Amino acid sequence: MKKVLRILLLALCLCGVLAGCGKKEEAEETKKEEKAKVQEETKEYLIIGNKTDKAYDILLKNSTGQDITGIAIKTSDKTEYPANMMKSGAVLKKGETAELFYTPEEAAGDGADAKEGKDSVEDTDAEKEKAAADAGKTDETGNLADAAINLLYYVQVTLADGTKMELSSLGFDDIKEEAELCLEDEVCFVKYISKASGDSVSTKEQELGAKVQREAQAEAEKKAAEEKAAAEAKAAEEAKAAAEAQAAAQAAQQQPAPAAPAASGGGNYSEPVYTEPAPAPEPDPEPVPAPETAPEQSSEGCLDPGELGL
Repeated sequence: MKKVLRILLLALCLCGVLAGCGKKEEAEETKKEEKAKVQEETKEYLIIGNKTDKAYDILLKNSTGQDITGIAIKTSDKTEYPANMMKSGAVLKKGETAELFYTPEEAAGDGADAKEGKDSVEDTDAEKEKAAADAGKTDETGNLADAAINLLYYVQVTLADGTKMELSSLGFDDIKEEAELCLEDEVCFVKYISKASGDSVSTKEQELGAKVQREAQAEAEKKAAEEKAAAEAKAAEEAKAAAEAQAAAQAAQQQPAPAAPAASGGGNYSEPVYTEPAPAPEPDPEPVPAPETAPEQSSEGCLDPGELGL
């Protein structure tokens, strides 16, 4: 009986030791996770753009396979990109993550003063809230809901080799926290978790379609430029020929007339008038000779035989 009790006591002690070890391991694991989370939160990322109260704030991971030296963002109503948002000499290494700050007024360029920037932000926010309110997607405090209508922006990415890639649309409103910038099949696209749906989103197919449209537009613009150049060249040739003809005509008109010879005896000289000579008279027809006739025989001049004594 005593032996059984000892075995039971030992089993209970062993269970207590194991339970204590398990709790200790769980506590250590929790501490590690909390430490990693704190380190992640306090990690210093490369900063792109200017941090403001109205700025979009996302983490942008470079998964293009190349270093990135430039990022510029514009809205669709702009024809050119503003200045590089990255500081001079800054490089986002491949595989690394940067913290991107972007406020809508930056699309108008960095030259706007503070007041203009503030007004632009307020106007943009008002427009966004109005659009969301019209769609019934504004919460009780007036803030935009996650499913609000997304504003799309064009992003130009400059790689280390100088290649410039374009994102045809980037919905800052729908990116939950982090976006992964990728490069495949000669197009740059992003992957992110959607705020609205919670699903993983990839813009690759959209960027492939945009690439086809850009190439078609570039081909059409090239053809139009060639036709315009040909028309201008033809017009220039015609204008040159017309100018040469006009110059020749003017030179002929300005050429002085030849001097008239002086009249003898100091009299007035008159320019001889040319008259057409009269035609020569036709010769009279020659007379037709009369036909010859035999002479008549006469006795005059003949000797009489009686006179001769015959």
